[in-house]
Amino acid sequence: MTTEPIPPVPADRHGPAAATVLVGALLVLVGIGWLLDAGGVEVPWRAILPAALIAVGLACVAGAFQGRQHAMMVLGLALTVVLAVAVATDWDLDVPLAGGVGDRTERPATPAELTEYELGAGDFLLDLQQLQVPPGTTTVEARVGVGELVVEVPDGVTVRVMASSGLGEIQVLGEQDNGFANRVDTTVAAGGDRRLELDLRVGVGQVRVER
Repeated sequence: MTTEPIPPVPADRHGPAAATVLVGALLVLVGIGWLLDAGGVEVPWRAILPAALIAVGLACVAGAFQGRQHAMMVLGLALTVVLAVAVATDWDLDVPLAGGVGDRTERPATPAELTEYELGAGDFLLDLQQLQVPPGTTTVEARVGVGELVVEVPDGVTVRVMASSGLGEIQVLGEQDNGFANRVDTTVAAGGDRRLELDLRVGVGQVRVER
């Protein structure tokens, strides 16, 4: 009795999958954009993100004939979510890409100590309860890319809050909004001529303002 030899499995001569090449190219593109943004160069994200989504879509169509479109579909879904958030907020969140990562707490005591606060990812607590608010209007701006932004405001001061979140939740002195493109613009009067204006923005996450 004779047995037929098992033929060897042919080696894959197609080289790296198109999905792997495209994902690598997109990562390089986004990385270069992120680096330029961190260096103060204005990056046209309005053009880069849709172009990346179109490239992924074309790769999915081409990969459908070879059964290699799963990774592309996942990447395309992620890009779609990012674009949906950006479009829903009219590309106006201006959240930081290079503001650092981790938890952060700031407790300014005088207007001279105030700055424009930014955090790329993490939880940011801005404690203004000891801030010596002078007569007139004092403006504070804070941005968090991904995470939570909490602001504690002092008593006896009129507070206006303009809060935005691309995807997440906003809780501001009794008012609340959640989902996509959240916005809350509210004023809580306290009498007197001291006024605190807060411009708060989070890309993905939560904004909370409390006394």
